[in-house]
Amino acid sequence: MGKNPPAGRAGKTRKYFKYAIGEIILVVIGILIALQINNWSESQKLDTKRKDYYNQLLEDLNKDVEFTETIIEKFKIDREEYAAYSKSYFISELTPTQVYDKLLDLNNSSTALTFNSSTIESLQNSGDIGIISPTIRNKLIDLRRYQDLSIKRADYIDKGKNEVLQNVSLLLGSYPLQDRLLSQPKLKEFLNIDENLKELILALEGSHRWKDLSEKETISRLNVMKMEIETIVALINKELKK
Repeated sequence: MGKNPPAGRAGKTRKYFKYAIGEIILVVIGILIALQINNWSESQKLDTKRKDYYNQLLEDLNKDVEFTETIIEKFKIDREEYAAYSKSYFISELTPTQVYDKLLDLNNSSTALTFNSSTIESLQNSGDIGIISPTIRNKLIDLRRYQDLSIKRADYIDKGKNEVLQNVSLLLGSYPLQDRLLSQPKLKEFLNIDENLKELILALEGSHRWKDLSEKETISRLNVMKMEIETIVALINKELKK
């Protein structure tokens, strides 16, 4: 018959297993704590990164609001002056020269639409767009598309205006040329720009009509854009307060 191990040796074995199990438990707890600390640290870094992006977006969006307000005000002044010119036809009889001078006084310069898209582009190119709130992310993408569409639309209409103005330049040379010709009577008589007055009036009327359509549409688009930006800004500020 086999002999049973001494009671002392069995007790030592049980103590060893208890000690080993305790060590394993401590190691597991240590690993879990380390993972939790690491996850917390990574979460803090991600949160800081997200807030940095939000602050950059706020800076871009606030600049866009300022830009839209400036352009809307500028275009409104242009439209008011054009409306006053149009109404002058119903106030008194105008000579061709008076109409021509009034048309030259109207602003016919183009204004390019530009928006601050560096942060949203950085988010998209880096793949960090996923750390932004889904609601804000979708609104930012929709806003960017609307801005691009508005730029293309304004450029398209402006192209039509510029094509008309090219015809004006062939008939007139340049607006300042008339002032210079005042000191050159012989040259003025030779060029005889007044002979082109009919074509000049029609061409300038056409260009200002293009500009009128473009700026009215752009004002409408910018007002929609401004409201959307203000909504996004409010959402971002809400996220920053969390």
